[in-house]
Amino acid sequence: MNHLKIWIQMNAKIEIKEMPKMDLAYVSSLGPQNLEQAYGKLIQWATPQGLMTEQTKPVTIYHDSFKVTAHDKVRMSACLLLNKPVKTEGEIGLTTIEAGKFIVGSFEIDLSEFEKAWTGLFVWMNQNGYKKADREPFEIYHNNFNDHPDGKAIVDFYIPIE
Repeated sequence: MNHLKIWIQMNAKIEIKEMPKMDLAYVSSLGPQNLEQAYGKLIQWATPQGLMTEQTKPVTIYHDSFKVTAHDKVRMSACLLLNKPVKTEGEIGLTTIEAGKFIVGSFEIDLSEFEKAWTGLFVWMNQNGYKKADREPFEIYHNNFNDHPDGKAIVDFYIPIE
């Protein structure tokens, strides 16, 4: 576990933040293998509504843990952060992340390092005496990894805490 602690220290900026309520449009996904398709549907809906701007932040909410749920059965929501009320239809739903306190880990990592980042952040939480709140963790993306010169994602991981 020491190598994980060192990796987190080298690759993450970790803070405790009070976050405001966030309104989101979402499409459900069962397993990470379907997440890209869910985002595709969401973006296809959002684009003609003028919701896809430079400021648009994709968010993935995790409804299950990969530690206790089969990889391909983990329920996730592909979301877009909204800055105005919208009407949705079909598979597009509306949800809210309630305001609260979060551990925020900021990373610039390869897609293959997401699991290590989450594990490390939960280890950090436990070692620092924080307790996860009964709310769902999520990620906010700040770039398209396909556009990054090294194919890296610039992403913040959020763990809700009590």
